[in-house]
Amino acid sequence: MILEDARVYYASEAGQVRKALDGISLTLYQGEWISIVGANGSGKSTLAGVLIGFTPLSGGVRNISDELTVRGVLQQPDAQVLGDTIEEEFHFALSPLMDSVEEQLELRQDALHTVGLQYPPEKAISQLSGGQKQLLNITVALAAKPDVLILDEPTAMLDPEARDRIEAIVQKITQRGTTVIWITHHLEEATLCDRIIAIERGRCVYNGAPESFYYEKETKEKTTWENVQLSPCERLGLEPPFTVKTALLLKQKGMLPEAMPLRPEQLAKEVARWRFN
Repeated sequence: MILEDARVYYASEAGQVRKALDGISLTLYQGEWISIVGANGSGKSTLAGVLIGFTPLSGGVRNISDELTVRGVLQQPDAQVLGDTIEEEFHFALSPLMDSVEEQLELRQDALHTVGLQYPPEKAISQLSGGQKQLLNITVALAAKPDVLILDEPTAMLDPEARDRIEAIVQKITQRGTTVIWITHHLEEATLCDRIIAIERGRCVYNGAPESFYYEKETKEKTTWENVQLSPCERLGLEPPFTVKTALLLKQKGMLPEAMPLRPEQLAKEVARWRFN
């Protein structure tokens, strides 16, 4: 999938043009986990809509092979619910992909088990909470076994246990070849990905490795805290994950000069290595 100079413009009440997306180009690779980050109003959800195919472009190109199965989960769970019951929701999602009712049932049961939802198929979706609807939308998208899965704030309504479960599922499906685009403003969620893309005012201002997004390497041979410049994360005014903030504080004290941990277990390992060296 490729976006080439993608633009989405809206007319404002004052007669001016609001540039929700302003020249985004994006290439995806099989099995890659990409986190899209940025402040509120930066254009993340607009980008999600373009990638899924819900939001039309004002300019540029959205180039997706007809052979690819693309599924997305929007930030508002009710926005994409089609059926009245769980069974209907899966039917609407899977029937365009396969005729076999038995195959649809098998995929539905497998997806529900994977995500940890145990509801009867006749259960009304209106009886579910916001978080349960969000999990259901993710489950329905997973059942289609997509080549590309776009998740817009997928854990916004989930408890920590469900959030960890979804992260583990994404790790598993990317290993199987699914490309995942995870859009979030919680940067703790953007520490497991392969690549971070940062959006500011509708434009891409960073596209690279997570470590380089959170940590700016020193520019002089001698490593001192004074030599460290602001990271792309800090320049955007975003709050780094707790692990990164802790590591930066340790760097101020002269510890972990070259380490760039993103997860708590990585930080613990780096601290242990520094202490015994």
